[in-house]
Amino acid sequence: MAEIDKREQILSAARRLILRQGLRATSMEAIAAEARVAKPTLYKYFGDKNAVFEAIVAELIVELHERFVAALTGEGTVVARLAAALSAKYEAIDRLLGQSPHADELYDEHEKVRPEVRATEDVIDAMVAEELRKAGAGQPELLTRLLLDAAWGIKRKARGPGEVGPGIRLLVERLVGPEVRG
Repeated sequence: MAEIDKREQILSAARRLILRQGLRATSMEAIAAEARVAKPTLYKYFGDKNAVFEAIVAELIVELHERFVAALTGEGTVVARLAAALSAKYEAIDRLLGQSPHADELYDEHEKVRPEVRATEDVIDAMVAEELRKAGAGQPELLTRLLLDAAWGIKRKARGPGEVGPGIRLLVERLVGPEVRG
C-alpha cells in the first residue's frame, strides 16, 4: 500500500473513532485497531493523538478554504456570494463533524491547532472585508467581524444542519444588504 494511502487509512479511521466516541476517549491503540495497522505503523506517521487530530483539522482547513474562495469569487451579488461562501465554510465543518454527539468537544479542541485555524480565519476575514469595501460598505472590518461572529453563532446554535444555510443567508441579507450596493 502506498504511503499516502496508509496515512489516509489512518486518518479515516481516526475520524470515525473521534466522531463516535470523542477525542478524549480515543487512544492511539484504538486508532491503530480501527485502521487495521500495527501501532508502530501508526507512530511512524503520527507521534501522538494530537498530531492525528492536527492532521484531520489541516485537511478540513484546506477543504473549508477552497470551498469558501470558490463561492466568494463566483457569480452573483456581494450578498449572494457572501452567503454562499459562509454557508460553504460551515457545510465543510458539518461534513467532518456530522451529527456527532462529541461536536462541542471537537469545536473546543481546535484550540490545540489554533495557529493554523487562526491563519485561515485571518485570510477569510480579510477576503470578506475586501468584498465589503469594494461594495461600498461603511466600516468593513467591523461589519466583517459582526458577520463572521454571528455566522459562527448560527452554526453553533443550529438544531440541525438544515438551519445553518437559511440562517446565514438571512443574516447576510439583513446585515450586509442595507450596507452595500449590489
